[in-house]
Amino acid sequence: MTEPQTLQEEGLRHYQQGALDEAIACFSKAHSLYLERGDRHSAAKVLNNLGVIYYQQRRWSEAAEALEEAHQTFVAVKDENGQAQALGNLGSLYRAGGQLEKAAQRFKDAISLFHRLGDGQAESVTWRALSAVRLRQRRWLEAILAYDSSLTCLKRLSLGQHLLHLLLALPLRLFSGTQSVR
Repeated sequence: MTEPQTLQEEGLRHYQQGALDEAIACFSKAHSLYLERGDRHSAAKVLNNLGVIYYQQRRWSEAAEALEEAHQTFVAVKDENGQAQALGNLGSLYRAGGQLEKAAQRFKDAISLFHRLGDGQAESVTWRALSAVRLRQRRWLEAILAYDSSLTCLKRLSLGQHLLHLLLALPLRLFSGTQSVR
């Protein structure tokens, strides 16, 4: 009998090679085996992977079902990083499907978890995703604020990022009414 870990690794190889149907087959079998063994945590990780593949194949309902179940399992097993990853993936799914407010909420929930975990890089990526949602909604100030937050949560900024942060400060001051009078 094949071990679920072996199937999971094989699924990742197929995924990286672009063989998505083969990856789905491996991940699905690994998911079943993990559940048979009572390993809900590993099953949730595989389910999250399946959700990402379904999303890439535009199989929206299957992706949503897999990612929501993965998220709920991560909550049950108290894996905050897994929760944040699943929420970020759900945000991307809902953004692609045009459910922008639902996407924004999932991104905000993921940001809170990444912040609590101290994962500034993942937090930054998720702030940028939220900024893109706000741009699509034509909520300009919120988009600028979110993008600026994607910079401020990083420990080190490149020169370009630092300059962008300084440039964003001007419209933020203008729109927030905190201009200084000289």
